[in-house]
Amino acid sequence: MFRPTVVQLEGVDGKVYTLTSESFSGPAVYLYTTPKGFDAPKFDVVVDEYPAIDGGFHRFSRAPVREIFLPLKVVGSTRAQMLQMKRSLIKSLNPKVGPVTLQVVEYDDNGVAGTPRVLSCYYVNGMEGGEGDDGYLSWSTYGVVLRATNPYFRYRNRMFANFLDTVTVPFLDPEVPFLSVDGETPGGGLRLSRNPEWVNDVIINNPGDVEAQPRWEIRGPLSAPISLVKLNDEGVPVEELRLSQPVQLAEDQVLVIETEPGGQFIRRYLAQETGFEYDPLDGESFWWVHDITSPMWALDPGENRVGIRVHKPADLGPEDESEWEAANRPTVTVSFYPTFMGI
Repeated sequence: MFRPTVVQLEGVDGKVYTLTSESFSGPAVYLYTTPKGFDAPKFDVVVDEYPAIDGGFHRFSRAPVREIFLPLKVVGSTRAQMLQMKRSLIKSLNPKVGPVTLQVVEYDDNGVAGTPRVLSCYYVNGMEGGEGDDGYLSWSTYGVVLRATNPYFRYRNRMFANFLDTVTVPFLDPEVPFLSVDGETPGGGLRLSRNPEWVNDVIINNPGDVEAQPRWEIRGPLSAPISLVKLNDEGVPVEELRLSQPVQLAEDQVLVIETEPGGQFIRRYLAQETGFEYDPLDGESFWWVHDITSPMWALDPGENRVGIRVHKPADLGPEDESEWEAANRPTVTVSFYPTFMGI
């Protein structure tokens, strides 16, 4: 079952315009031809020429700011209706208030909607079009240009993972009948399930096309230095975000480490439920615990093996070690936005 792409524009005032609606009875805004800028972004590929041999070598590649072109038509049954909708759209695009959000939803062959992908943009120009009227509808056409400072599409919601081993023994084994089927062969009966356990290493799958910057939430109790590491297939650390000073966290406290470029922070808060959006201007700054020689590494596309390392003093006696273990039982959650090159 074919279903076309659905494109929606959410304005700075929260109003949502479905630009691909196939039918409307009142004033509306829709795409009257194909938009541009929804697929792979442009890239600046920087290379240097070798001075004495053929070719050159690659220094880096980066995606600059993305531009989106939306050919829009604003329509109404009367000119007054069209003007009202046009004024509403202009207000929704105001870049001095903030960015607009483009949301795109694609459907599979069975008509099932995929996960929406969004892009945050600022209006640049284009609302300078001309009017028309055919006796049934009044309209204005525009070529709206939007500019996205982050050139990648994202999922609207974060993906979450924690360091919890959820492999359990099922209470009822689906492969074995609960009761004997012939009176002789034993049935499966009831089985005891193992509670999920906190572990030090997990596999996190990033379904995006490009790397994603994680946000870490570390809940107490904790009173020691801690590292967040990315491991290779052999379990050897290849990247390490190191908090080299002891981090003091009570059971009702959380340390939030945001690694997104342009918005990085390390702050301690009173713990809220997982996924709570902590104010980066609130809480208590803990930048001083970060070892600045250790990078705020990203999650690569595909599977990532990541781990937590709480650093234990080497000279603890048996009693001191038990006390240390009781004071250092952190729970860690990581979240990120899967990020894509296009829709």
